[in-house]
Amino acid sequence: MDVRSETQQGDALSEGRRIYVGNLLYTVKPNDVEDMLRQSGFGESFEKLHISVDPVSGRNPGYCFVEFTTREEADRALKSLPNTHLFNRPVKVGPCHPKTPAQSRWRGSRGAEYKPTFQRWGDWKGGDENANPDSQPRAEEQGPRVAMQHLDMRKRRGSRDKTQLFIGGLDMMINQEHHDTEMQKLLEGFEYVAIGKRITPRAETRAMPGNHHYCFVDFSSVEEAERAAKALHGAPFKGDKLRVGFTRSKWTDQGWKRATDGPRESSPSATGGQQAGQDGRDRRERSEKQRAIMTANSWRSGASAN
Repeated sequence: MDVRSETQQGDALSEGRRIYVGNLLYTVKPNDVEDMLRQSGFGESFEKLHISVDPVSGRNPGYCFVEFTTREEADRALKSLPNTHLFNRPVKVGPCHPKTPAQSRWRGSRGAEYKPTFQRWGDWKGGDENANPDSQPRAEEQGPRVAMQHLDMRKRRGSRDKTQLFIGGLDMMINQEHHDTEMQKLLEGFEYVAIGKRITPRAETRAMPGNHHYCFVDFSSVEEAERAAKALHGAPFKGDKLRVGFTRSKWTDQGWKRATDGPRESSPSATGGQQAGQDGRDRRERSEKQRAIMTANSWRSGASAN
């Protein structure tokens, strides 16, 4: 995020114009939140919708932030929106507060050299709506709108899209930054666009010998994906071997549904990864919903984070 954007967010926080909106389904899109605000009478009074969209899965993190033109409109939203449902689910709202000095120091302690593969957070109402959806933007131009453009591009390609790889044989991650950094190192020398979050397999699979965590990665072209699959499948990784293969992706209203074709060399662990992957996603979604409710206050206090 550039200095100007950070300054604008700081102004909205200090002036009490920024609120937290949570308890969102992970499949909710930015325009769904915009429609909710308009239908609730805030179409002319909200300025920005700050939200994250994963360019690989299309999911939001379960919450977002909304900035209004005045403190009065923000207060009105805090009072009226708790009675509002989005896809039959009540939204939860709360005020946003500036970070404390301790929180700011903690954020600054993160790796100074770390740069995310894809900047998911951004203002949905910003950006160039007429940008070429097939072009790869610079990092500073990324955000939810570009993530949605990337997903739309893959949707248009349909079954012809062969730019996504399943990468299995990963171990448990520490946090998202650790995962992203580790995958960047693993994929060094290949042209990739976005790295999906690391997925945890079901309990019985985790108990088996070897590493069973996995993720999906979108590459810049079919050729790059093929080159990476050929180079990485079977490569040693932390006491195990990587399992890399193309995915079969089907677009639905809920997002991408994937099934792993598996590596060219079939193996029990690779072919069994499809069911383990689905079970892992179902289990993770349930746990994330519970965590979303429990940690809502922490998100509010971290409102200025990207």
